[in-house]
Amino acid sequence: MSNDNSYFFVAKGELISQRKEQAFGVVDENRFQVTASFDVSSPSMAYAICKGVVFILPQQGAESDTVNLILKPYTQPIAGVKIKYFVYRGLQRSEFFTQDSTPLVIEGPDTSDFIQTIQKSFTSLYKQGETPEFKAEYIGYNAGFQMDTLLSSVFFKTSSLVSDAGITTENDAYELPMIDMGKSLGQFKSGECGIDVVLDYGDFENPQDESLFRLDIAYASAKKVEINIATISDAYQKKLKKEQIFQFLDIAAFYGYHANGGTVDTVLGKLNGANIYNNLLQNLSTKNNVYLYIQSDRGRSYNFYNNYNVGESTVFSLLKGSTDTALVESNYAENGWPILIDSQIQNHDANENKLVLQFPIDYNKNVAFYAQAGNLLSSTKEGFISLEDLSIPVAVNEILPSYCKPITLLHTNIGNNGAKSPIATFDLVLYRGKTYTYQVEDDLAFGNATIGNVNDIFDQINAASVFKSSEETHNSLLAIQKLKLMSPYYDKEQRGIWAVQTVITRDTSRYMGDLHRVTYVAEAVDALYSAVGSERTLPDTRTSSSSLLPSNSGDFFHADSGSYFDFSYFSDNQLNIPGISLVSIDGKGVNRIQIGLTKTENDRLIAAMGIAALHNVQLILLDLHGAGNQFLSIENVQYKKFRLALSGETADGQLKLQSIDEDIVVYTIDQYCYFSFQYASSIQDLFKDVQSNNSFVTFNMN
Repeated sequence: MSNDNSYFFVAKGELISQRKEQAFGVVDENRFQVTASFDVSSPSMAYAICKGVVFILPQQGAESDTVNLILKPYTQPIAGVKIKYFVYRGLQRSEFFTQDSTPLVIEGPDTSDFIQTIQKSFTSLYKQGETPEFKAEYIGYNAGFQMDTLLSSVFFKTSSLVSDAGITTENDAYELPMIDMGKSLGQFKSGECGIDVVLDYGDFENPQDESLFRLDIAYASAKKVEINIATISDAYQKKLKKEQIFQFLDIAAFYGYHANGGTVDTVLGKLNGANIYNNLLQNLSTKNNVYLYIQSDRGRSYNFYNNYNVGESTVFSLLKGSTDTALVESNYAENGWPILIDSQIQNHDANENKLVLQFPIDYNKNVAFYAQAGNLLSSTKEGFISLEDLSIPVAVNEILPSYCKPITLLHTNIGNNGAKSPIATFDLVLYRGKTYTYQVEDDLAFGNATIGNVNDIFDQINAASVFKSSEETHNSLLAIQKLKLMSPYYDKEQRGIWAVQTVITRDTSRYMGDLHRVTYVAEAVDALYSAVGSERTLPDTRTSSSSLLPSNSGDFFHADSGSYFDFSYFSDNQLNIPGISLVSIDGKGVNRIQIGLTKTENDRLIAAMGIAALHNVQLILLDLHGAGNQFLSIENVQYKKFRLALSGETADGQLKLQSIDEDIVVYTIDQYCYFSFQYASSIQDLFKDVQSNNSFVTFNMN
């Protein structure tokens, strides 16, 4: 049973209605509507879907009487899937502010829970003396935001003091208020309104990534929003724009997802199962839509690189149907958009409808399937399906099938026996089933130029934190929470599956002359170890979120509370290298893989990106020994040695490897921790004062 819990955004489902043309999703081959619009016959109260932070701004074209409200979740309503924003479009301005030239926050006994809460908080600041006017600008309303201002800049502002003519004022002098789940916010106006559900992939900014939808004031203040590619002629640019739909959910699917074991609170009480559908979704035209999002190689949508095509010339990329025996060749697309939508009525008497899929497979060691959101009929372990369980058994010397075993997703349904319709929901699944190749420069023609366990995991290399500060004065941790699949090494073999988020830390060592460092970390959000053996259990999965600390607070990166650094010194040519390995305290195994560089080395990566003009750039490790073998040092320490390179997409969408001027060499002795010589030296010096760093470390002197 799930613990998913949300509050319905209006009092009752019958208060709103939705026409087909207002619905979320594919409009035609050029348009995808991300706002679920709906009609309100009379003003109706809006409610907080979850506990969160509130930002209110005028709606474009109706600034005098209409506002939009953005709710940034403080408590996530769905396990395993993070929501970045709920955007309520079309609330009555009079529910919040007066009509004065300098608007004030309204007050009175008949106001919403939101207004009463912030009025109480404001008054409590002035327990003695006269309470000043509560200006709307104190909670960020009408604060002069430019249309291209990112919402992250509003929610993660950094105030500063400015002096003018002897008067000191504070820039961005507002505080966005918090509201609890289920509290009334203010009324939707009569007519057409809307709501967006925006997925959260991390608190970072990267204007150069055209596959990311720009979540700015222009987006947040619009009456409704769609992705439109009609004016784009370049095929690759169209594909990039279409990737943006992975950031949005349909409101019907969001609530319908709760029908499988979760609850939705309303003013009438808690609802679950079919009651969610019958009482809340009936007037939404997408109430029976199942949205299937498939993410695949390098964080892109399934078959983005056309490497899963069925046959040599077909446009089909998978098999799909309602039973294992009735699968047909299909394409992963709805009118050209990378999503599948299933609303099929099925003839049976079971409580769940089936969506059965088969994917092309080449049986490489990185093959994996993971349901981040969705209910699988069977899996290796809670959402994972391993290579072994994806493979169709064959007799000795028989040719392996070109498809994996059928994978069945279950969806809670509604209706009479023989006519079962799915209740709206969404599945978010990750599949890696085939290798892909790159365009390779002459000097990169040796070593590993194919998919590997660490390759193509670390992306957003040039992304910036939403926390505004100078890199010279602060250490930062940047979490990129769009999951990827990888197969870690155990005893020199790839086994099991990790679903990882990646983290980029930038910090300054207090030793070695304040050396600046960059560490790329892949943290296991969920993990499958069944291929390793029953004696090994899952590690705790502690994952990070973006954060910022002053550089004088100490070294930002360290072994987490579940592991420690182990050093084994070895020689490589003239270098005496402090080889770093990660060891778990409890013996269950570490849950992270990392690559450590100095900032100078990382700057060379950034420079190479600019020269290459590649998109979706990610790190590649080229094996300098070849064939996956290891070097053996004179100290009898086995180690692997790699040359860093970049992978990315060219202007026409082809994958390419890019070299880096002046080689960056990294080592590993455990295939969890990869490091350059200078980086390893800084970690060694970090533990000159072990006790003050509150971390564990051992030294193996060979």
